[in-house]
Amino acid sequence: MKEIPEIESFLKGLPGFEALNDRQIHVAARGIDIAYYRKGSDVFSIGDRNTSLNIVRSGAVELKDADDELVLRLAEGDGFGFPSLMNAAPVRHSSRTLEDTLVYHLDGDVFQSLRRESEDFDTYYIRALSDRLLEQPVRPSTFKGAGDTPVGALVGRPPVTIDRSATIRQTTQAMVDQRVSAMLIMDGDDVTGIVTDRDIRSRVVAAGRSSDDPVETIMTSSPFTLDAGAQSYAAALVMMQKNIHHLPVTEEGQLIGMVSRSDFMRLETEHPLYLVSDIAKQHTPDGIAAACQRLPGLVLRQIEADADGEQLGQFITMITDTITRQLIRIAEEELGPAPCRFAWMALGSQARLEQSAKSDQDNALVYEDGVADDVDTYFRAMAKIVNDGLDACGYVYCPGDVMASNPKWRQDLAGWKKTFTRWITVPEQKALMHANIFFDLRAVDGDETLVDELKDHIRDTAPGNELFLALMSKNAMYFQPPLGFFRQFVLERSGEHRNTLDIKLHGIMPIVEIARIRALAAGHMRMSDGLVKGQNR
Repeated sequence: MKEIPEIESFLKGLPGFEALNDRQIHVAARGIDIAYYRKGSDVFSIGDRNTSLNIVRSGAVELKDADDELVLRLAEGDGFGFPSLMNAAPVRHSSRTLEDTLVYHLDGDVFQSLRRESEDFDTYYIRALSDRLLEQPVRPSTFKGAGDTPVGALVGRPPVTIDRSATIRQTTQAMVDQRVSAMLIMDGDDVTGIVTDRDIRSRVVAAGRSSDDPVETIMTSSPFTLDAGAQSYAAALVMMQKNIHHLPVTEEGQLIGMVSRSDFMRLETEHPLYLVSDIAKQHTPDGIAAACQRLPGLVLRQIEADADGEQLGQFITMITDTITRQLIRIAEEELGPAPCRFAWMALGSQARLEQSAKSDQDNALVYEDGVADDVDTYFRAMAKIVNDGLDACGYVYCPGDVMASNPKWRQDLAGWKKTFTRWITVPEQKALMHANIFFDLRAVDGDETLVDELKDHIRDTAPGNELFLALMSKNAMYFQPPLGFFRQFVLERSGEHRNTLDIKLHGIMPIVEIARIRALAAGHMRMSDGLVKGQNR
């Protein structure tokens, strides 16, 4: 007979389970079968069907791959089997006891139910899955294959909705009944809003709001939507870019369901979305830097999986954006709220959503006009926290000091308009150099309307200045293809990268220069601010 109180006490001390309430712990304890394995026994063999989360209660277990190579050793409190359970796939590693061992087998249906009920519990096992994949010497992950999967294939159930006339209480009860962590709010056939468990906690419980209030008073309006035929990497981009957890999916304009971050587990891939989730939970620059140590491994796995350059550049950029936003949140926690409207601007490759795995910083800051002179003291302190934090995460300080910590690149909107007007109307060599960086800009955080107004100013000013455009074109002609007399590649002759080909300098930059000049001449700028519109959580 199971000793339920003893099992409950043990579970409460386990990572992940600490997020569950007493009722959920009790449900978990009742869903556990206890098994005893003698030393040298096989718990699972490769290819077995697994229907449980398995937790070492006492003893030790080792996991090995198909080549009999050691993957991991597990001790008391460690879990295994969740990758096959969460992916509904055969067991990929054998598990054998190293000594006499007790194992708690938590029923898979109970485990999945707890994941649906508790977002924190679910997130823990998403992270655990990600970390376990990083530790495994297995075949390259399938980012590219995942990217080719239509997002509609990730929709696991019909849409769960409620009319906007419903109360908060009715909506919450429907979420409990349907066992969902988010509810779509409808106005007829149109999605008008979304409410999540997080909204209930922060906007109702914490705010002391009455549960009889209309649900539309707490919903996030105009949520992002994506067509079912879009590739899943596009969904991940949106969720990473805007730091949202749920995304409604439509087909021919009709709502067919919703995907969440956890749905990406079904792709069975090492996904940057997991890293983004971790970064967003950090409250110190050191914590963010520690999380970012996983980035090189993630990038390598995507390259090994033949991810194309566009997808890879976009994902790397979105991770940089997430780091930047979280550092700004940390700065605001330390310094207090910003004294006025502002926007943090990405420049260069980050603005174009085409960062490489090793990039330096290029950023700036704009704030609203007509404010007191001393507001810059606040933004100087913010810029230092963010620029120092980015450097600690591997985005080294810009050699040319093009960063928001430089007062030249931290101005009010009127100041920025004057700066761009001067560059365009008096195009000196330094102005052309700055144009290569500053004319690709994008709001990463803050009030995007400030950046939109600055872009409008550039669009209105640049096309009418033919001298500026001509000099930029002449400047672009200095880029020569890296080909020798016999059409062989010309490699670097000296320095750190001797005998290598600088693809960015000799291949990518000339194309970027030409595109920028044509865009400015036509009165356009690169618009990389987002894939879709809306405000999900």
